[in-house]
Amino acid sequence: MATQMRAGEIGALAAEGVRDLLGGVLGGTPIADYAEADPVGWSVLSEGGWDELGVPEEAGGAGATLRDLTEVAIAWGGFCAPAPLIETIVAKRWSAAARDQAGPVTVAVRTAAGAVAPFGASCRVLSGLGAGPDGFLADAEGPTDPFALTLRPVTVGEATTFSAEAARELAVLWAAEGVGAARRCLADAVEYAKGRRQFGVPIGSFQAIKHRAAHTLELVERAETAVLWAAADGFAEGAESIDTRRLLLHSLATAQEIVESCIQIHGGMGFTWELGVHVYLRHVVTLRELVEGLLPVPH
Repeated sequence: MATQMRAGEIGALAAEGVRDLLGGVLGGTPIADYAEADPVGWSVLSEGGWDELGVPEEAGGAGATLRDLTEVAIAWGGFCAPAPLIETIVAKRWSAAARDQAGPVTVAVRTAAGAVAPFGASCRVLSGLGAGPDGFLADAEGPTDPFALTLRPVTVGEATTFSAEAARELAVLWAAEGVGAARRCLADAVEYAKGRRQFGVPIGSFQAIKHRAAHTLELVERAETAVLWAAADGFAEGAESIDTRRLLLHSLATAQEIVESCIQIHGGMGFTWELGVHVYLRHVVTLRELVEGLLPVPH
């Protein structure tokens, strides 16, 4: 089985482009200021062709591999911009019906809370992805769950039908998005520790903070490695599908631990609405629930 751990040129360039795009639009804006807004209009993403990165070349797309798209998802997760880019990339990669849509497209995943569609109030929801009818479910009518501010999930009446490979790819990219969010939280926490002073010195010079930051960096590398293995390995039924599920859920559980650790580094400020670390935590927790529903335990 061939394993490609390094992203190709298109993945590296696309990830850099996403960071430049979001950095230009959002800059240093705290996530709490844009989590409930629409800072990145869909026209900006569609006109730039970002939603077609994963579409096969024979269908007129960029033909990025899953490993390439993983880099894009990590970059996107660093900002947690409230827009359905990752969902639409996967939808258009697998669905001709999705590629015919000018606007964003999403999917509905069966979770413990029912069939949940991220951004379901603003997107058409696919009926099938790699399996089942290639069309759309009825428009979502339920309220948006306020917990996941940047994913805006809506409970719908029916879940999307997924092929095993389509489900795996979406799960990989959602986990990669969670890793990107966790890595961003650590970077912000380290910057905070450098500037916040107690007893006349930066708190980052305290041994307890140093040890926590170092351990959290180790967790980030562990979470990212798990996603990269899941993205690079070929898919097969049976044992490998179980390993993929374990890798991705381990990655997201670790990402959640990272964000929680970063809240501790911020001290009391970490628990404030304005700082916004809670937004990343909500994002990662919800992604973990979606992946659990997307890759159920094999019987």
